[in-house]
Amino acid sequence: MARKGPSEGKPAQRIGDFCKEKPTGEPLPLYVLHGADPYLLDLGRQAVRRRVIGDADPGMAMMEVLGSEAVVADVLDALRTPPFLAPRRLVLVREADEFLDEHTRELLLKYLEDPAKSGSLCLEVASWNPAYTFSKRVAEVGRVVACEASEPGRIPAWLQGQAKDRGGKKLTYAAAQMLVEYLGTDFASLLHALDQLALYAGAEPTIDTAEVDALIARGHHERVWDLCNAVADRNLSRALGLLEAFWTEGMVAPQFIGVLRPTFRQLLRVRALARRTSLDDAMARAGVPYPARDRVRRALRTFTEENLADAYQALVDADLEAKTTPNDRLAMETLIHRLAGPCIV
Repeated sequence: MARKGPSEGKPAQRIGDFCKEKPTGEPLPLYVLHGADPYLLDLGRQAVRRRVIGDADPGMAMMEVLGSEAVVADVLDALRTPPFLAPRRLVLVREADEFLDEHTRELLLKYLEDPAKSGSLCLEVASWNPAYTFSKRVAEVGRVVACEASEPGRIPAWLQGQAKDRGGKKLTYAAAQMLVEYLGTDFASLLHALDQLALYAGAEPTIDTAEVDALIARGHHERVWDLCNAVADRNLSRALGLLEAFWTEGMVAPQFIGVLRPTFRQLLRVRALARRTSLDDAMARAGVPYPARDRVRRALRTFTEENLADAYQALVDADLEAKTTPNDRLAMETLIHRLAGPCIV
């Protein structure tokens, strides 16, 4: 039975070590990536893909499915079916927590007694309990990778290196700390903020706390939440007025999106985490600063997960449009109409 045993299994491998490790031998039958950070999950996903299918065409050698839509019989059939024009098949189940019910764990335990040589399974989950019988078996025959920040204190120094590599900028340690204080350990948002700061700094070689304050943190923090509230309330005139205030200060489209995108991404992340834990714990895991938690609670009372996903996609689309159209103000006004319109809330 897939029940808890008397002791826990082997500890998960850290994502940094997993990505740096040079694999030897045949790919393993099963990999588990657990965590909530999209950037770190993507690093793990790419590392698994390199190990399993190498340079093969993913369209020929990879099957990807959401856990809510996955059927265990189809997953096992895919693992047992030899891939076309590739040495091995990779079956990836994203958001697999719902997929891994007791029945599925039982079937996968039986499968792992004699796993197919033609395929590897990769499961992405938000949480992982190493005390389950199934978890222990995975640790024996496969690999469990923790896609989360194991040493948060090292993130500012890592950001300094990323600022130099991505934008050729010197990011002061104090500025890096401020970024972490505001955005937490959401690596995708941190990297996006670095890109926006490089644009904001222009020809200046150094990014300091003043730039972070002006673009990302305290300088616009209150009005960013005012805008979120206006969107949640479908108050289009208020939202357009706030856009005008940002615009009057000289903010251009990439900077405006750089202010909004991390906020909506964090709301989306908290909403997803709160499906499996308490809201307070979800906000802590998502790195929401204490002063912002009441605002997050208010926003989540109004926004559904689908609303937030639509809003975040609108920001992604606007980012692309702003980079390809000469009239970025029109792009931003279109964004506000889309955010505050009835299709979002």
